[in-house]
Amino acid sequence: MSLAGALWFAIQDDLLANGLCNNTIPSSISSTKQDKQSSISEPISASETRTVLDGLDDRFLSRCLHLTRQCLRFIVDFIQARLKKDVFAPGHSPTSAEANILAALAFLAHGSLPSKITERLGVDQRAAGEAVNSIIKLLSDLSPDFITFPNSYNDRMGAAQAFKNLSGIPHVVGVLGYLHVKVSPPAGEEHMYMNTLGYHSVMMQVIFDVDGNLLSLEQCCPGGTPEQTVWENSDIGRQFSIFQHGHTWVVGSRSLLGCGHVLTPVEAFRVKSNAALRFNKAHAQLHGRAQQVFGSLKSRFQCLRDIGPIQSPELVACTIKACCVLHNICKKFSVPLPLDFSTEPLHPPSEVVNILAEQPFDYMEDTKEEMIEMFFNIAEDGNE
Repeated sequence: MSLAGALWFAIQDDLLANGLCNNTIPSSISSTKQDKQSSISEPISASETRTVLDGLDDRFLSRCLHLTRQCLRFIVDFIQARLKKDVFAPGHSPTSAEANILAALAFLAHGSLPSKITERLGVDQRAAGEAVNSIIKLLSDLSPDFITFPNSYNDRMGAAQAFKNLSGIPHVVGVLGYLHVKVSPPAGEEHMYMNTLGYHSVMMQVIFDVDGNLLSLEQCCPGGTPEQTVWENSDIGRQFSIFQHGHTWVVGSRSLLGCGHVLTPVEAFRVKSNAALRFNKAHAQLHGRAQQVFGSLKSRFQCLRDIGPIQSPELVACTIKACCVLHNICKKFSVPLPLDFSTEPLHPPSEVVNILAEQPFDYMEDTKEEMIEMFFNIAEDGNE
């Protein structure tokens, strides 16, 4: 899972301590702690006060925020608890704070903040616009808490078993992909941002689990950067290189051939057996899930379809991270995707890989060949 139950317990305690908990923790997690908190988890006075969210119908929440009421209640309560400590000055009403949070979520959902939404929320458009950046920054700063890699042996084995059940490939703990977000690049730097699909973008390295929960997020850089360069210079890539995550793999595209611990498909000219063909089919099944995951992100948070001019690289990175944090929260609350959901096309390799060149000995590549023969060398029906 992308977010350990212990963290949800800590979040619930934080909300309770601040008098903001409205029983919004997902039932699958909170039920294990409900008995211990029966004396303090009853609805508090805040639930008796009509909030901005209470005044909005479910159709508005779905169409304008792309979120459900329960999920929104959790997000609003959590952000309010943080803003109460860090941002809003004493005397700033909780109602206006809640309206600004909802306005920020509307901005992320659509990439703009039209007056009809701010009017519905009862908030000044200029004030809401100023609050958007603060809330995006706060959500971005929460990414290490809400986007976590399975670091323990048991967590890794649980993740690997889920991937093996789906594809037959063992020892896979995540799928490695690169989320491209369209931008208008700085003058004179257009070539750096041109990606392999022919548009300017920034790219973010992402690893996700079998259910589409994000496990790792880093390295926001120009869309023309080679994927191999991004992986080798990332923190998670360095962790794999020193076997911090054991003898495990992440599934990646053919442009990452030769990168340690990245499981790439067998090159066409090297396919000599049905086992290799079956492995490539299983690999494509896993790596292709990036289309669904990235499509989910861009459909729910349509600001990611086109961020526009890069006024601040830091703000661009924060916006992407904020959406990724919200994505994992949405997964916890099983929030349905918008009706206009569409998958994201996969990007061709960022460089022409010289597959004919002799590669230095790679322990994991050697192990991959043995694994393919062991797990995919199934006898043909006629030979059984």
